[in-house]
Amino acid sequence: MVLAKDIRSEPNLKVGIILPEDKQTSCKLTLAPDSSSKDIEDLLVQIRGDSLLVNGKPQKSYSVSVSQDIINTHPAIRIDSVVAGRGFHWQKNVSMSFLGTLHFYNYNGVLLAINELPLEKYLMCVATSEMGTACPEALIQAQTIVARSFILANAEKKHSDLGFDFCNDDCCQRYHGIDGLSEQSKAGSESTRGIVPVFKGKICDTRYSKSCGGMMESFEAVWNQPNPEYFQVIPDMATNQHDHDLTDEIQFVKWINNPPTAFCSPETIPESELPKYLGGVDESGEYYRWEFSYSQNELTKLISGKSGIHFESIKSLDIVKRGGSGRIIQLTIHGRTTKENSYSLSLDSEYEIRRHLHPGFLFSSAFYVHYNNDDQNIPDSFTLKGAGWGHGAGLCQIGALGMALKGYSSDQIIPHYYPGSHLLKLYS
Repeated sequence: MVLAKDIRSEPNLKVGIILPEDKQTSCKLTLAPDSSSKDIEDLLVQIRGDSLLVNGKPQKSYSVSVSQDIINTHPAIRIDSVVAGRGFHWQKNVSMSFLGTLHFYNYNGVLLAINELPLEKYLMCVATSEMGTACPEALIQAQTIVARSFILANAEKKHSDLGFDFCNDDCCQRYHGIDGLSEQSKAGSESTRGIVPVFKGKICDTRYSKSCGGMMESFEAVWNQPNPEYFQVIPDMATNQHDHDLTDEIQFVKWINNPPTAFCSPETIPESELPKYLGGVDESGEYYRWEFSYSQNELTKLISGKSGIHFESIKSLDIVKRGGSGRIIQLTIHGRTTKENSYSLSLDSEYEIRRHLHPGFLFSSAFYVHYNNDDQNIPDSFTLKGAGWGHGAGLCQIGALGMALKGYSSDQIIPHYYPGSHLLKLYS
């Protein structure tokens, strides 16, 4: 953990924009239409074998910079195709515009692009990449504060081997350049500049997700690491008191089918109104409670493809262990690889459960299974009934939106999701 006293000035940040896993071998760069700069021509960056070519000319590496003054003007460089939502069911390619410096490299025959810029400029873009520009001020401020704290705590260091601090996507947190930049997101960064939640002198590792489904999850259940005290299994409601044990199967099923009113529930913010508040790559849908069905053939093909094990049929999805929010953290898939041979596949994290049970990525692992037309222990179909989108630990973005719409301030939102923390200004 990073001590708050060790951060005394705004750092620069390196953000991976095009990653080796994207397997891109070219991109086009242009000036954003509203740029007043005339110093940069349109460029084609390509990878050919061991070479990096810029408009056909070989380079060892290539960097291009624009002004970082985004208060009055928007000089920026646009990349024509950047992956958003890597590995998730909402993955798409979009064009994005960036400030600061873009660095391009040949990384083992594919393109690597890194954006370098000051942290606070980056944060101006994160709030309205994660959520929409219509969000109220308190939500924008809260999102900016947790995004800043997540960066400065830098607990995971997922991409250090590639030479950058964080990637631009859901793997870390969304940064889609200046295209979603608004006066609100600028103000959110400026009004909270340098502010983070701290706990016992340490900057909080502020993980967050789209919707907790009404109950926050522990850190330990998701990442199988010691649980910081500011991650607690508490309801997303005005009171922390509850009598629900969602690790118990019977109580969990009741919780799903009789959902309480929470800050992230449709009673607070109708799901028909959510699209105007969500990020540009989010899908419209049911976030608080959802349902997903597979035929026997569909589920068998899906699990076979995801696991690399050829199943002929799936018998059951046995829930071994749930976390405090009801999210499944251990699940065993029972099936047959031939008519004679049974096989059991164990999944030991909410991530792997979500990865195996959806063609893209399942909304959350907080679900129970209903078996339909069970004939000789081989169901015809399976229905998953669940809650929430994401891992559910820390700030619930839709819940924080609900709190902001109810008039709560960012000073009240942050300690609700990270109990025991307090806000501290690290630098001016």
